[in-house]
Amino acid sequence: MVEILQNKENTEKIEFNASDNGEVLGRIAGVLDGDAFVIDELDCEAFFTDGLVRAILNLMNLHGIDKARFEVPERSEELKKLGFFTDDPKMDSIAEFFDKGCGH
Repeated sequence: MVEILQNKENTEKIEFNASDNGEVLGRIAGVLDGDAFVIDELDCEAFFTDGLVRAILNLMNLHGIDKARFEVPERSEELKKLGFFTDDPKMDSIAEFFDKGCGH
């Protein structure tokens, strides 16, 4: 079973880890910058990317943060294909992104 859990031990960043029986399978982290959440670390296999990004964006949305920026240039094409942004690696409204539903 794969779990996606927030790593609350990291006080420098907001971080999620995907793990299976304690083995870390992926990691996503970022920082708050004003009214936006900046994802600046994404270390996982491609098949975990969508779930990890959605988990951290959902957490931000639940805490009133409605903007995101993606500062992981090595993963930009993958994130673009998954629909997190079009040309500019940012999201003007996390709430609108989730309102569109999955597959958009």
